[in-house]
Amino acid sequence: MNMPILARNEGLVKVSQRNESKEVTTTSLKVAEFFNKRHTEVLRTIQNLECSPEFRQRNFASAEYLDKQGKPRPMIEMTKDGFTFIAMGFTGKEAAKFKEDYINAFNEMHNFLNSEQLSLIAQFNKALLEFEQASDIASQAGRTLSVFGRKIKPLAAEKVADIERQIQPLLFSEDVA
Repeated sequence: MNMPILARNEGLVKVSQRNESKEVTTTSLKVAEFFNKRHTEVLRTIQNLECSPEFRQRNFASAEYLDKQGKPRPMIEMTKDGFTFIAMGFTGKEAAKFKEDYINAFNEMHNFLNSEQLSLIAQFNKALLEFEQASDIASQAGRTLSVFGRKIKPLAAEKVADIERQIQPLLFSEDVA
């Protein structure tokens, strides 16, 4: 996603190791700074989110930081999805810019999905499907020919030979008469 709003503020996002996978995260402190809000306001916003417990557990984790006096204070670490969830509820100039960038990113994705690149991929998929269908038809034809060669043709040939043996004496008896 193209989000220049995040690039403008170095340190808003970081890559962290969680559950043996790297993910992009940020903290409530950095969010407060970025959106020019009080940290307690951001914490309250996160605490009052009306999201499912599963979403909250996946995207928000309690953490601590040391304040200027060296005292531990609460903060929240959040994933990209958690950040997006709370940022969509914020108001103000920075929040509006974030929302515009988010919408623009979706529009870019939509344009890509409708682009020639995807069209070429769609053409490839269609050609591949047609090839597979033709291969299936050829395989079925091959199986039918195999059955014909092993069963039908020998039976038909035997029947023709049997009738031919019955006809031959009649042909000779007509020629003689």
